[in-house]
Amino acid sequence: MAARTIHSPGTEILRAKALSTPSRVDILARLQRATSPLTAADLATAMAMHHTAVREHLALMLDAGLVRGAPLPIIGRGRPRTGYSAVELLDEAARYRALAGMLAHGVQAGLSARESGRVAGAQVSPQPGGAVVTLRDEAERLGFQPQVRVKGTVHNIVLKHCPFAALAVERPETVCDLHLGLAEGICELHDGVVVEGLKLADPRKGGCRITVRTAPAARRTT
Repeated sequence: MAARTIHSPGTEILRAKALSTPSRVDILARLQRATSPLTAADLATAMAMHHTAVREHLALMLDAGLVRGAPLPIIGRGRPRTGYSAVELLDEAARYRALAGMLAHGVQAGLSARESGRVAGAQVSPQPGGAVVTLRDEAERLGFQPQVRVKGTVHNIVLKHCPFAALAVERPETVCDLHLGLAEGICELHDGVVVEGLKLADPRKGGCRITVRTAPAARRTT
C-alpha cells in the first residue's frame, strides 16, 4: 500500500469511504501492482465485474485522490480511453525529508530556496500528458491536494492543502519559494510552458495558486 498522507478531515473521510468495500480495495491493489495505467475495461475483465460498476468505483476513488486518470493514445478509430493509476502519497515524515533534502542540496551549492526548487523540479520524471500533469502529480504526491482549472492556455493549479503549513507561516520565503522553483523546474523541461507566478494564501487554510501558461500546441487539459 502507498504511504498514508495527513490531509484535512474531509479528505480522510472520502478516503475511508473509498476503501470501505473489498472491490475498491482490490482495484487500488491492482493499480498499485500494474506497471502501466489500466482502463476500466481492463479492470472489469480482470475482476469479472460490470464496466459500469468499475467506473462508479473509480469515480469515487478519483474524488478521494487515491487514483488518477489520464487519456491514453487513441488506437485506430476507437473511442478515447482513460488509463488509471494509483497515486503515490508521502506520509508527513517523508514529505519533510523531501523538503529538507532539497534545501540541504541548495545550501551546499550556495543556491536560494527558489533555485533549489528548480534543480529538484528538473529531476522529476515527466508524466504522459505534459508539464501540467507532471506538476499536478508531484503536488499530489507531496500532499498539496491540487485542483487544476483550465481556461484556454492558462492552467491554474489550486493547492487546497499545505502539508507544510506550520513552517510556511513562519518561513514563507523558504517553503513557498522552494515550491515555486519546483514548479518552474518541472515546466522548464517542456517547450512553451511557463510558470507565470504563485499567488499565496493563508497556508493554514490552503488555496495558494500556481499559474502555468502553455503554448497552444502544448495545451493539455485534465
